[in-house]
Order: sequence, then C-alpha cells, then structure tokens
Amino acid sequence: MTIGRDQANDLVLDDDTKVSRSHAELQFRDGQWLLLDLDSRNGTTVNMRRIGQHPLRDGDRIQLGGIILVYLASDDPNATDVGIGVRRRVSELSARERQVVMLLAQGLTDREIGEQLFISVSTVRSHLDRVAEKTGFRRRAELTRLAVEFGFVD
Repeated sequence: MTIGRDQANDLVLDDDTKVSRSHAELQFRDGQWLLLDLDSRNGTTVNMRRIGQHPLRDGDRIQLGGIILVYLASDDPNATDVGIGVRRRVSELSARERQVVMLLAQGLTDREIGEQLFISVSTVRSHLDRVAEKTGFRRRAELTRLAVEFGFVD
C-alpha cells in the first residue's frame, strides 16, 4: 500500500506539500505491517523517530509532513482495513488554538487560560472543541503530548 501526494497512491495525502509524491509504503511481511520510507524529501517518522523502515505496533504515530496517522492493530479476523486510524491535522490549528493547547500543556486550567488570553472560559472550551475536531484529541494528557511533540512547549 503506497502513501503520498500523487493520485496513483493507494492513500493519497494531496493537501500537504511536505508529503512527497511517493512518500512511504506499507507492506505486510511475516504476519506484521512494515512501514518503509521511499526516500521522501522530508522523511517519515514513527513516534518522533525518523525511520527507513519500521515494524508497526498498535498505537504507533506515523508522521508524513504535517499529517499524523495512528496505526491501530485489529484483532478482528474479518477486518477489511489495514489498520490506519484517523489522520490528525496539526497544521490546521489556528494560532489561537495553538496558544490554548500550549497553555493547557503548561498545566493551566480553562479559567487560567482565559485570563492569560483575555477570553472567556466558554471561548477557551470552544477552541478546545475545535482542536479536538481537527486532531481527534480531547483529553488534556493527549493534548499535552501533542503540544510537546510539535514544539508548542519545551
């Protein structure tokens, strides 16, 4: 299964210019899925480590350009999907949404975030709802990890 910007790929990620036309490939070998980088310009990372090839495990976070895919292993013998979860679009976050996530990752409450940004608590929650829609992450721990992984905080 090939992944990239080109329409000839099995999984087309054509809305991110940091994804190469032929970026990566998934192969099923010896009973498990293996991810191979196809000498892409910006590389492929799994769990924040650049890879050439990597055997996938449940929960692995695959990054191609600004797109994150989560590998989900399935025990369903009738599954028809290769196990790639919802793609997570961090690059779609607005500057304000990134600020809210950054402050959340620093341990601030919704009220404290609102006070820092001079917005109401309901506006903070509205931003968090939009972040959840865009990334698939709703829990504070998930958002904190996201903020660290993408350099919103040190």
